[in-house]
Amino acid sequence: MVLFFAFSLRDSNAQAGQQLPQAVVDMVKAQVQWDAGVTDATRPHLEFVKSGELNRSDGHFNQFRIFARGVAERKQYALAIWKIGTAQKLQVLSGPAYVNRKGLMLTRKPSADEEELESAEQGLEYDISVQAADGEPVRFALLSKDSKVIASGTLVPYPLQASDKGCRLSALLSAPEAEIVLVTADGFAPNAELMVEGNSAGELKQSKHKTDANGRVEFVELPYVVGKEAGVLTDTIETPDCSVKLRVPWGKGSYRKH
Repeated sequence: MVLFFAFSLRDSNAQAGQQLPQAVVDMVKAQVQWDAGVTDATRPHLEFVKSGELNRSDGHFNQFRIFARGVAERKQYALAIWKIGTAQKLQVLSGPAYVNRKGLMLTRKPSADEEELESAEQGLEYDISVQAADGEPVRFALLSKDSKVIASGTLVPYPLQASDKGCRLSALLSAPEAEIVLVTADGFAPNAELMVEGNSAGELKQSKHKTDANGRVEFVELPYVVGKEAGVLTDTIETPDCSVKLRVPWGKGSYRKH
C-alpha cells in the first residue's frame, strides 16, 4: 500500500476520497499562505541576497544580507525564524534589527550617511548564515516591538526544481526527510487540467490539478511507502507544450544539509 497522494490546496481534499490529517492540512496551509504573501510585491516583504559562504566546525553555511521592502525605516525590529516540520512557531533571533532608506537591515539605527547603503561592514549589516538541505525553505519574519509580523520572507538556498520550455515543477520540503512535500507547477497554460504521473519507490498513481489564470497550481505529496525506509518520488507532467519531470528523495538519510 502506498501512503502518498496529492490534493489541490484550494479544496484540501486527498485523492481517492482519502483525507490528510487535519494537523498536516493546517501546517501546509500556513506554509502556503506565508509564501503567497512573499510573492505579492505590493505587501511588505523580505528579500535575501547572497553575500558569501563560510565553513565552520558544524558545517557549510551560506551568508545573506536582508532587505526589508515596504517597511518603515529607523524603527527597532526583531528577526524570527520558522523551521520546517513544526507548527507556525517563530523563534526570535538575538539582537535588534533596523532598516535604512534602501531597506538594508542593520544591527543599529542608521546614521545620516548610512541611509543609502546597500551593503555594510561586518558588525553593522544584519546578515544571516543559513545551512539547509535541497528544497528546504527557511522562513523569516520581521517583528515589531509588540511582536506583530511586519514583513515575511522565504529563503530557499538549494531549490529542487525542473523546467522545460518555460514550464516548471518545484518542490519545497514541508517536513524533514520529505514526509510532506509542497509541489508547485507554473508556466503552464492558464486554467488547464494537468495530469501528474507520480511514482514513489515503484508505487504509481495519477492525479489531476487545474492551473489558475496565471498557469500555476500547488499540491501536496506524501511520498512514503509502507514497508520502505527511503526512495525517490518522481512527478511528471507532459503537455503539448512541454515535458517536466521532478525527482524528490525521501525517507531515511534523505535530509542532508549542505
